[in-house]
Amino acid sequence: MAPARVFRLFPITVALLTLLVFLAALRNDFVNWDDVTSFLNNPGYRGLGWAQLKWMWTTHLMGRYIPITWMTLGLDYAIWEMDPFGYHLTSILFHAVNALLFYFAALAVLRAATAASSQDLRSKLPIGAFFSALVFGLHPLRVESVAWVTERRDVVCGLFFLLAILAYLRRFPDEPGQPPRRKYYWASLACFVLAILSKEIAVTLPLVLLILDVYPLRRLPGARTVWLEKLPFLAIGIADGALALYVGSRESIAASVAHVGWFSRFAISLYGLAFYLWKTVAPIHLSPFHALTAHRMDPRALPFQLSAAVVVLVTAAAWGLRRKLPALLAVWVAYTITLLPVVGIFQNGWQITADRYSYLACLGWALLAGAGLLAAFAAWGQVGKWILSLAAASAIGALGFLTWQQTQVWRSSETLWAYSLAVDPSSVAFNNLGEMFSEQGDVVTALEYYRQAVQMDPENTQAHNNLGMALLQLGDWEAAEREFQTALKQWPAFANSHFGLACALMKQGKLDEAIDHFRTALNINPGYTAARHNLEEALELKTRSPRPESPR
Repeated sequence: MAPARVFRLFPITVALLTLLVFLAALRNDFVNWDDVTSFLNNPGYRGLGWAQLKWMWTTHLMGRYIPITWMTLGLDYAIWEMDPFGYHLTSILFHAVNALLFYFAALAVLRAATAASSQDLRSKLPIGAFFSALVFGLHPLRVESVAWVTERRDVVCGLFFLLAILAYLRRFPDEPGQPPRRKYYWASLACFVLAILSKEIAVTLPLVLLILDVYPLRRLPGARTVWLEKLPFLAIGIADGALALYVGSRESIAASVAHVGWFSRFAISLYGLAFYLWKTVAPIHLSPFHALTAHRMDPRALPFQLSAAVVVLVTAAAWGLRRKLPALLAVWVAYTITLLPVVGIFQNGWQITADRYSYLACLGWALLAGAGLLAAFAAWGQVGKWILSLAAASAIGALGFLTWQQTQVWRSSETLWAYSLAVDPSSVAFNNLGEMFSEQGDVVTALEYYRQAVQMDPENTQAHNNLGMALLQLGDWEAAEREFQTALKQWPAFANSHFGLACALMKQGKLDEAIDHFRTALNINPGYTAARHNLEEALELKTRSPRPESPR
């Protein structure tokens, strides 16, 4: 078969292989890692009626404003109701389309980068794009974004992010001297808006487009229009970024500077930059939660020193080779910029890294892998081409196998957190495994996991609260009271802990204190039905209790 006819099969092959590798996710369930709050206990998103649409476009549940993503989930509910099979199927389809789009985006970038190269090299560009798309689509780092329903926002955002890049590249005609096609500029801007309404990380797109202007489009420096046309992108991105920071602050998602100091943020950033690069090369021991521990931020410890060395060396190599290999510098800068919203500078949550953050950030490394294969393919002889083909096929096969295995880690809450404890033990993993046993009615086993969670991290407020609830169920009122008091010292506005403390106090006959905490829980969360019912019960018990005699 002629090479041109083979190349035409590349896009559909990328999509089909991506679907095939991720099919294992269709047997996965919802997991107790945000899925409970987002879907199982959330009627707001269920459907596409006016009430649901209004909720989707006004909510910032769990600190996220993602109405476009919610609409895809509302459609899932309309078709599948609460069957996780359908939700996983939609996420897989989104990711397969993204892999397909990335093939075309990689092809467009490679064409721009090789505009002055030989016709023989340019005729082989689909090989580089094909390898790039498979590295992106089949990489184990993608699993968390695809196999976890809560992270639907990654694949939806990725769709519009890639469409925006494609439209931007399509704007410039192949023939020199022809004017840019403005309709593609507006299409790119529209896709950018949809991307940031799917997930906030897309705010970095304007800077990524500027990098593309420098290389491979070579429109900078000195082109005034390049800067002016980015102003709408930047204005929208800044507005959305400000909204995300505001919501994150209100929802207590972002760690404060008082808790995570500026040097620690710098250390987290270095660790993250090195981590995603290393896991791109060696995607083993991936975990749903990589804990933010003091050891990983300590400048005297090996994690910080290795991370700093990797970042310094890659930066020095990218800068030193900027003339011979401009693609390396472009990819390194784009990678760093795309990760900025989720590394230590804007520390978000209590994980130091998360596999899902690599979904957009590592696009450049996949592209660079394809470009490297293409360059070697053009330079080597016939025997070398066979060796390269075998090596590339082996690498893709290994990535696909690892991804298939990692997808099954997300089968259930038990498989997820048991795996997490085996790979990267954390207080969160102990706590969440305890929650799973509690849901199953095994409070005694749950209690032991909660105790290990608070022992590993005494500042895990949720674990203290859960431990208090377990002790409450087992009738140890005083111990439960101590756990709830500890949780409230760490988070005074935690309605669940006020409710639990009130229940423990009521069991000990301390009705006045219990009533105060039930009322506090209701002030924090007016829709807290259990707190309202128990408050009524406590008030009724108080009216029945004998009053002390008045002094004569």
